Amino acid sequence: MQPKIGNSMPSAAARTTTSTSRRSSWDENEGSASGRDSVLTSSTASLQPPQDRFRRSGPGLLIFPGTAQGHQHNPNGSTGSKTVAKANDENVSINQQGPARSIRSFRRPPLWQRPPMDPGEGQEKQVLDRENPRESYSACLVKAQAFIIEFLQGSSIHGFIYLAKLGLNFVERMLWFAFICVALFSIISLSKRTWHRFQTSPMVISMDRNKLVWNTSFPSLTVCPHKRIDELKVEEYILSHPDQFLSEEDQEDFRDFIVKLASLTYDNLETLPLNKSYGIPGVQYLDLLYELKWPFEPDISSGTAVKMYIYETQTEFGICHSVNSLVARYNTLNYWRSGEWNLLDHGDRVTVHPLDGEIYAQIINLSTAYDVYFHGAGDVPSISKQRYTFPESDYTTVEIMALEIYTNEEARAAKQRSCRFIYEAEDMLTVPIYSFGLCLSECRMFFALQVCGCVPHFYRNLCGYNHIFGTQMRNGRRLPVCGLEGIGCLVKIKREIISLKSDKYKINCNCLANCDDSNFFVQSHRSRVWFLGANLQWGIGGGGYPKMQLRRDVLFSFADVLVYIGGLVGFFLGCSALSFTEIIYYFTARFVRRMFFN
Repeated sequence: MQPKIGNSMPSAAARTTTSTSRRSSWDENEGSASGRDSVLTSSTASLQPPQDRFRRSGPGLLIFPGTAQGHQHNPNGSTGSKTVAKANDENVSINQQGPARSIRSFRRPPLWQRPPMDPGEGQEKQVLDRENPRESYSACLVKAQAFIIEFLQGSSIHGFIYLAKLGLNFVERMLWFAFICVALFSIISLSKRTWHRFQTSPMVISMDRNKLVWNTSFPSLTVCPHKRIDELKVEEYILSHPDQFLSEEDQEDFRDFIVKLASLTYDNLETLPLNKSYGIPGVQYLDLLYELKWPFEPDISSGTAVKMYIYETQTEFGICHSVNSLVARYNTLNYWRSGEWNLLDHGDRVTVHPLDGEIYAQIINLSTAYDVYFHGAGDVPSISKQRYTFPESDYTTVEIMALEIYTNEEARAAKQRSCRFIYEAEDMLTVPIYSFGLCLSECRMFFALQVCGCVPHFYRNLCGYNHIFGTQMRNGRRLPVCGLEGIGCLVKIKREIISLKSDKYKINCNCLANCDDSNFFVQSHRSRVWFLGANLQWGIGGGGYPKMQLRRDVLFSFADVLVYIGGLVGFFLGCSALSFTEIIYYFTARFVRRMFFN
């Protein structure tokens, strides 16, 4: 029994007729000439856009040549012309007539298409496309403003919250802003004063009266004999240079000239004859003085536990001898000629204790009158200090009173403690150690070089760049030594050189005191005639031991600076170190995240 087909379901023939009619109408729309005469190859078909292939194969159908064919019925119901397309046949017309084949229709799979765009995304993209740089800048300002308001509302610093709190009018906000500005100004001004105090005067000098727990340095001295030229050596020099001394008057004038040159210092510059140089340039003055010097070789003995030595040294007073000195060996002629810059071994510092009783040292065989300067072991005689003169026939005893000052090494910066240790010689240009007396000597030397263009012969003329007077020289260069003309120039400014003060010239030596310094004062001295020649005895008697000792200690350290400034910040703004950490965090990591990654 065959199934009954209702009117609601069209027959196969009707469907075929409908499909054929649709395809025929599509072919008519495309044009009969182009539809019938075009030749389709496999490469051409693959290069065509999908829309063209879709239209040629009919809506919703994909025709595979050889397996499926489209057909249409004539009104009589018989099979008419068939359309066959083979992709592998290059010369087959699309509408070629062929034998009847079976029809297989396949639903065409959907082509890939871009997923539909979200309406919101499309609108945002359109908005961004319409934006201009001014609008982008405005958006950044809005973000920054919102970020600052968030910081003010969440900050732990007192008063900041009222700048962004809701419900306040403009006057209230300005009032709180003024309070915050006054607090910040007070913090900054008081902190600057605190920091200035830490940089300039963080030290305090205290007195220690427990004299039994510390030792006292034994006083050092420098002896400068009055007789410095050997007459026999001068006669030999005159005989060996007959072309320079043509008459007896010249020879006598030279004897007077060389004696005054050996004793030349800033006090007696005007006593040197400047009328004749005898063919001797200024650079040879020092070598000539050492060649003709009188053999002054005193002996020393002491009652101290540590042996003391006496060294020949060159000073601003000429050739002298220093006892118990740490810097005298750096001013010897041999050290200067060698061009050395290394530190020398000085041994242990000679000290005494009140329980040791009276301690004296003695210099014998002086054989001439002499000048003596008492100073500390780390210093040199200065022209501004007092000197004592003793005759050649007296036995002199000098009792000295000591006063010492020591510095705590916790204060590292020299500017803070206003002193220098002996090893802080970065600014020294003639010796590798620091001494207040040596610093003053260098200052006088460069002042003379600035004004007169030369330096006296009793200085080491081997140095580098001077930061005080702006004199630029390389290490190893010999400075010009003053001859007779240069000494005449020094006579005019000798008062400025001695005092290092001038209304006409700018002098800024920047010489700091010795951190560990010993000051000695002559308490009493007595002399008696001695048949064995001039002898000198000096030392610390029972009453010469110091009753107190001065110490430089750190009173205001860096930790005190932090505590003081932290107290100011806490008092005026009520914040702590974590509040500053919060500010750093907000305006670094959080700011970058909110502005660029949110």
